[in-house]
Amino acid sequence: MRHFFASYPWQRVCFSSENPSSCEEAISEVVRQAMEYFIPYSDVPVGSSARPWFNADCAEAEKRKHSAFLCWVDARDRKAPDLSSKKRAFNHAAKSYKKALRKGRFDRISHIGQKLSAQPSGSRAFWSLAKSVEANFCRPTLPPLVRPDGTLAHTAREKAGLFASLFAHNSRLDTGSATPPTLPHCGTSMPEFHIRNKEVLRALCRLDVNKASGPDGIPAIVLKACAPEFNLFLSRPHLNNLTILSREGYVLHVFQIH
Repeated sequence: MRHFFASYPWQRVCFSSENPSSCEEAISEVVRQAMEYFIPYSDVPVGSSARPWFNADCAEAEKRKHSAFLCWVDARDRKAPDLSSKKRAFNHAAKSYKKALRKGRFDRISHIGQKLSAQPSGSRAFWSLAKSVEANFCRPTLPPLVRPDGTLAHTAREKAGLFASLFAHNSRLDTGSATPPTLPHCGTSMPEFHIRNKEVLRALCRLDVNKASGPDGIPAIVLKACAPEFNLFLSRPHLNNLTILSREGYVLHVFQIH
């Protein structure tokens, strides 16, 4: 994985846009793809099946993604002229695979929910199925929430969006025709400051690997272990800007690298 990061064309793929958010998303996507293919993982079996929701569509999407990845790696090693198209094909296959997994999980949960609603509440069949659901699915701290249209919000992102919409709706103020006040300009601005490569490397090496990953889903141990490779692409002479993402949130900025 470190060799992958050291030889990856960061400037062409991740820094082609002047939008810091686009650069951050591109970098995070590359790191997540490397984690997926170079870090071994396995599902812990629970009950008779580790992934009962993994259907034929998921398996077919997984094959397409793996095939697209091999084509992209081969084109990159040969420096083929169609490398960009192979990369786009792999990204499309990876996104399709994630959508297939989400749909498989959702269909499985919906099927079990329909079976639960069909059983008489409190009956032996109802509690037997409820215990089976509890044994095969991890229970989040916050249960599914009901949207205004009657559908359920299952994922953390959907629940957060529902809470945000509710908070925004209840926080509206009726200002009528009043105009917002005009604030005088303070006459000062934040002075320019610089972040050097060695400071970035030092910050990456000091990350606490025991803490949970940030909103990007990248664990600190990956950033710490591959810090020399990340610092390598920052040290290239043609790279003048760096997109910094706070590990505690979504604060983004572009700094000059010296």
